[in-house]
Amino acid sequence: MGSTFRFIHCADLHLGSRFKGLDSVDAAMAARLRQSVFDSFGRIVDKALSERVDAMVISGDLYDDRNELPSTRAWLCRQLSRLSIPVFICRGNHDVQTTWDESIPYPDNVHEFPMEPERVEINDDVEIIGVSYRERNETRNLATEIQGTEGKFTIACLHCDIDSVSEGHPYAQCTLSDLRGRGVDYWALGHIHKRTVVSDQPYIVYPGNIQGRSFKAPGSKGAYMVTVTSGRVTGLDFFSTQGYIWKDISVDITDRDFNDIITELRPVLGRTTISRITFNGSGKLNTMLRTAGDDVRGTIAESTGSTVSAIRVRTSPEIDVEARAGGKDMAAAIIRAGRGMESMSREEIIDIICRNKVASRYRAEFESMSDKKLKGIIADATKDILTHMEAGR
Repeated sequence: MGSTFRFIHCADLHLGSRFKGLDSVDAAMAARLRQSVFDSFGRIVDKALSERVDAMVISGDLYDDRNELPSTRAWLCRQLSRLSIPVFICRGNHDVQTTWDESIPYPDNVHEFPMEPERVEINDDVEIIGVSYRERNETRNLATEIQGTEGKFTIACLHCDIDSVSEGHPYAQCTLSDLRGRGVDYWALGHIHKRTVVSDQPYIVYPGNIQGRSFKAPGSKGAYMVTVTSGRVTGLDFFSTQGYIWKDISVDITDRDFNDIITELRPVLGRTTISRITFNGSGKLNTMLRTAGDDVRGTIAESTGSTVSAIRVRTSPEIDVEARAGGKDMAAAIIRAGRGMESMSREEIIDIICRNKVASRYRAEFESMSDKKLKGIIADATKDILTHMEAGR
């Protein structure tokens, strides 16, 4: 086992799947987003060709069963035909049954694993074992049905859920201990959309999906290039292929105008960004955000060249505490109560705070605070109450 073997591991292509969570996108943009998933896999194939890898492993959910059109299947076959290397596929919960298997067969270099574990020797030193789902809600612990061969580097191709890293869809669920001691050197897993290297002894890897399709899948997406030398993993290199990155962004409007906001957002937004912006804090922008939100969203998109799916407004008006203190309303009463507490000794302040059962658990922490910080807690609490009142929350 002195040779070098390299393969690409990807999963969860979800070709043809629709994007979710897009509040304001026109038809042309929706079409570009749908195409971005195809483009992402095309880049993975390009990488395999340029790097001259020895194999590709795709660990399930190539399609969404409800969106597998003949054109989708035919496109994938054309991409796989570009490769002269073996491509190994297992089926997961979203592609356990596909419509066009006989009408549009995969090219000869593609090996799809059956519903029982199957072993394939890639070369004298490397083998791969894989298994596909029998049904969408797969309840078998497929990991325990796989056993590697001593003296070979064993890859396992599996779509499954590890209980300790689960995202809440427990198909073919197993534990981390189920994956150890089975003679497998690299578990090429699919199903979890968040890129995760669960372990490096042995390697247990989720590459994540290849293109985020909602705000639940932020950040870079792509695949892993795996290098095996003398029977062990010597390189695990992620490469990104996504066309669009999803970002949830929080912006504080306190003491700022709209130009300040645009200046802040330009470096973090761009042509390949899909964002959802949440505005917080209190200030002069509150009224504009609440009365002209759609126009604000469009202006940010135009100014940054990005796709702004939605804005969420959790702001309140500017509150002039001094001006409100002399009134006779509830706001003035709250201000006077807060200032009365601020005039107390630190011991009195701590005693009042710690009358709350939860706060009393942290009495030692309050006692370690400076007078300024203790009085700051009161001032912040006063302003928070006024903010909720003014915002109608």
